[in-house]
Amino acid sequence: MARWLETYCKPPMVEDTTAENYETVVRVHILPGLGEIPLQKLTTADVQQWVNAKTVGGRADGKPGGMSPRMVHYMHFLLQRALEQARKDGLVARNVAQDVILPKMSKKKKPIFLNPDELDRFLDVAEGDRLFPAFYLEMGTGIRRGELLGLKRSDLDLEKGTVTIRRQLVKLKGGSVFHEHAKTEAGERTIALPKDAVEVLRFHLRRLDNEKALCGPAYEDNDLVFCQENGRKINPRNFTRHFDKLLEKAGVRHIPFHGARHTHATELLAAGVDLKTIQERLGHSSYRVTADLYAHIGEELQRDAAEKIDAVLTRRKRKADLQAGQRARRGTGK
Repeated sequence: MARWLETYCKPPMVEDTTAENYETVVRVHILPGLGEIPLQKLTTADVQQWVNAKTVGGRADGKPGGMSPRMVHYMHFLLQRALEQARKDGLVARNVAQDVILPKMSKKKKPIFLNPDELDRFLDVAEGDRLFPAFYLEMGTGIRRGELLGLKRSDLDLEKGTVTIRRQLVKLKGGSVFHEHAKTEAGERTIALPKDAVEVLRFHLRRLDNEKALCGPAYEDNDLVFCQENGRKINPRNFTRHFDKLLEKAGVRHIPFHGARHTHATELLAAGVDLKTIQERLGHSSYRVTADLYAHIGEELQRDAAEKIDAVLTRRKRKADLQAGQRARRGTGK
C-alpha cells in the first residue's frame, strides 16, 4: 500500500487533496485491518472479513455502529485499485478484492438547502457581517467554497456583471493552498452576476481598499476578493464555522455550506430556469450529474405545476357545467 501511494498517488498524478485523502484511508482503515497479511497470502476471504467488520463496526472515532455503505465502497475501491496495480506489476497473480460482496448502497441523499423564508432570514442576519458579500455571492452564483475563497479581483468584471472561475482554495494538512485551475474542465467558467450582487461587491471592494490602507505594510496583498482584514487567505474550515454561526443566529436549521450551492440551484429551478443553464452555472462535469442531483426537486415542481393546471381545468369545467345548467333551465322554461 505504501508503494502504491508513493508511486501512483502523488501529484501530478492526482490532486494534493486526493493524495491526502487516499493516505488517510489507507493509514486509518486499510492497514489496521489487513496490513499484517503478506501480499501473496491475502485472500478474498480476508478482504471480505475486513469489509464485513467495517460495515458492522468499523468507525475510526470509536463510536458504536458501522461505517456507511458509501464509505465502505470507497475504501474497497482504493484497495482494489492498489491490488490491481500490484497484479499489473507482477506482484500477485490476481486481484483478490474483485469478488468481494459489498453492502448495498442506500438511496442517494436528497440535497439539503434553505427554503425561501430561511434564505431571507439568513441574509437579513448576515447583512451586517463583514463577510456578507461572500455569502450573498454564494447564494447568487452557487459556486463551490474553494472557488469562492480563491476568487481574485482580476476574476471580476463588474462592468459586464460577470465572475470567472479559474482556481480554488483548498485546505491541506500544511495549510491552505491555491490550485490554479478549477475542479473540473467544466468548472472553469464565466457566470453572470445578479445586479444586486454587483453593487454589493463594489461596496465590498472599496472596504477592502480601506482595510489595506489602514493595515499599511503589514497587509498581505494576495489580490483576493474575500480575505482576512490583513489580506491573508481565509481558512476554509473557519469560513464554514462562521457560516454555521450565522445560521444559528438567524434561527435557521443547520445545513452544510454546500447546501448554499443547492439553495442557488433550487431557487433557479423554481424560477423555471432549465437544467442545462444550471449545470453551466454550477460547473458540473455533465448534464447527467445535475439532472440526477435535482431530480426530486423537478418532480416536486412537476407536481406543483400539475396542481396549478388542475385548478385551471377544474375552474373551466365548473364554468362549462354552469353554462350547460343555464341552457337546460331555459329549455324547460324554468
